[in-house]
Amino acid sequence: MPGPIETILWMLAAVAKFIVTPSIMIGRGIDWLPTVLICSIGSAFGVLLFFYFGKWLFGKWKDWRGEKGSKGPVFTPGRRRWVRFRKRFGLWGLLVVSGLISVPISSVLASKYHSKDARMPALLMLAFVIWSFVLTSLSWLVAND
Repeated sequence: MPGPIETILWMLAAVAKFIVTPSIMIGRGIDWLPTVLICSIGSAFGVLLFFYFGKWLFGKWKDWRGEKGSKGPVFTPGRRRWVRFRKRFGLWGLLVVSGLISVPISSVLASKYHSKDARMPALLMLAFVIWSFVLTSLSWLVAND
């Protein structure tokens, strides 16, 4: 089990690069259960931080930008792809790909497009716990073969 400072650093790593953190932790020699716990708790803190910070940030952006002189939203290719993805897969699609697109991006997208759903932070945290189990188990199987 890593010490307290190392644990905090691993939690920050789970927020920044969730998809690779369990593999690096297993490669470093940390056991399966501490890896799952550290990645899950770190991502939960990240989800709460970026979900509510994202809500606040989008509110401030809307206030700062205002509506005068605006001719409507500008549709870029990236926005079109996101709208297509959102219409096709919705909330559950975001939860499934959340581990691949990182904690900050998925939390900010959730706060932007699913903020009215009160379950969203809890569902996003649950998705990252499941991702933590899956990624840690895969890394554990590869490392112990």
